[in-house]
Amino acid sequence: MSFKTFVDVLLQRYSDYQLDDCPYEVFVVGGVSPGNKQGNHLILPPALSLNKCCVKSAGSEKKIRELCATVEELDLASNCIMDMREIYKITRSMPNLRFINLSENDLSDCNIESLDNHRFDNIKSLVLNNTRIPWNALHILLDSMPCVDDLHLSLNNYSSIELNSGHKYPNLKYLYISGNPQLSDWEDIKKLMRTFPCLEGLSMADCNISLIPEEAVNYLPNLQSLNISNWPIKSWQCIERLNQVDAIISSHDYLIFNALMAVISVKTKESSLKKLSFAGMLSMKVKKSLKMKTKESSLKKLSFAVHGRVDPLAELDFSPPKHADVKVVYNEDENNEVTNEDQEKRQTKDLKLDLNKSVGDFKSELGSMFGVSPTRMRVFYVDSEMSDLIGPELLRFNQKKLYTYNVRDGDQFLIDHK
Repeated sequence: MSFKTFVDVLLQRYSDYQLDDCPYEVFVVGGVSPGNKQGNHLILPPALSLNKCCVKSAGSEKKIRELCATVEELDLASNCIMDMREIYKITRSMPNLRFINLSENDLSDCNIESLDNHRFDNIKSLVLNNTRIPWNALHILLDSMPCVDDLHLSLNNYSSIELNSGHKYPNLKYLYISGNPQLSDWEDIKKLMRTFPCLEGLSMADCNISLIPEEAVNYLPNLQSLNISNWPIKSWQCIERLNQVDAIISSHDYLIFNALMAVISVKTKESSLKKLSFAGMLSMKVKKSLKMKTKESSLKKLSFAVHGRVDPLAELDFSPPKHADVKVVYNEDENNEVTNEDQEKRQTKDLKLDLNKSVGDFKSELGSMFGVSPTRMRVFYVDSEMSDLIGPELLRFNQKKLYTYNVRDGDQFLIDHK
């Protein structure tokens, strides 16, 4: 695997030209489309997505400051960053950064020595899913990012919560720590609540906690939402204990869970209830009795008796098409601009086009097909029905998906040299 710097990948992703052939200064302007240029200045978006780009190190901090002076969101998921110092180099060069996603970078042995005391007061959301970041490194990150209110620690294979209970982070409001099946002790939740005393939302789906103690209400004072999907809860009494937490009870005295899928074995007088499922991505309300369920069943039977079986009138699919059969026209003459009427010095190929591709990926495919560098071509889209009215449309933005152009069977793409 060939590792790259953040700077190299950033320029490669958002530049239309080869850097060696066209040196220019780079500026960032918020609220504009990526890859656009004003004169010789490259304009980058305020939200950068550079996942799966083999990024291992930062590169020139000076260049990052030039490139990313107003960047607010950075997605570096699924790269090769292993050193905390490289993360610091990138983030401290982005003074307006509010969101950073480092998921699926292996931080299990990240180097935390020789880190400076730089503070990142603007960062509000920190995503560290599937990084296996150790607790001491997490403490360092949270100390340097005191305003983080949204923290993601799912799929990190934690066996216990090893947070320093004497160090509190009152700004944290939402914690996602799902997919850690070795977490099995209610004491871990107590540690979380002591370290994050103002926590309002806690997602711990797919953990292995089976018992909820009677004093649970004492440790969840501010909690408004709780996700315990797939916990092996053993008794209805455990749910009743959570029912005492006022903040997660609705005005109708229902208990609210988000995406809750719990199988509860009941050994009390409700032994006939073998399985209780709380499902769905929206909040669901679970009533304490089965009266509502009985009433709904009676209404369904009555409706069938009166109206009989009523089939759907039609099935409608509003999803965008996934493929289109298009024609690609390549102008071999570098001196003349291609038009839809050119007949000489051009190649024509039929192509079944995946409309979920980005413009950048499509240009790379065309470059391989015709032996032309993607940075040396211009690609125009021709709507077969509207071409007489609007003419060819230049594909400018490499991150844009092809389906957003409403490509249909019979449309054309014209390739011209820059």
